[in-house]
Amino acid sequence: MWWEPALILAMVALMLAMVALLVAWMMWRLCQRKLDAMSRLMRELTRTRDSYRKQLEELQAANIGMGNKVTELGRQLGQLHEQQQELALKDPQGKLYSRAARMVQLGADVEEIMAECEMPRAEAELLLSLHRKQK
Repeated sequence: MWWEPALILAMVALMLAMVALLVAWMMWRLCQRKLDAMSRLMRELTRTRDSYRKQLEELQAANIGMGNKVTELGRQLGQLHEQQQELALKDPQGKLYSRAARMVQLGADVEEIMAECEMPRAEAELLLSLHRKQK
C-alpha cells in the first residue's frame, strides 16, 4: 500500500486547511465585533457632537440677543444722560440745592448755607434736618 502515506498526507493537509479556516473565521468574527463596537461609538459621538452644536447655536443666538439689549440700554442711558443735562441747565435752583447739600455734608451751618446759596433760613434748616436724619 504505497498510496497510504499520500492519503495520510492529504488528510493532514486537509485538517491543517480546516484549522486555518477556523482560525481565520474566528479572527474575522473578532474584527467584526470590534467594527460593530466602533460603529456604535461613532454614532454616539455623532449624537454628542450634534447636541453640542445645537447648544452652541442656542448660545450664539442668546449672545446676539444680549448684545442687542445692551446696545438698546446704552442708547437709553445716553438719552437719560441728555435729559439729565437738559434738566440741570433748565433748573438753576436745583444747582443751588445740590451745592447746599454738599455744604451740609462738609459741615456747614445754617448761616453759611443761607449766605452762599441765597437760601431762606427755613430751607437751609430743612436741608440740615434732612441730612442729620440720613446719617
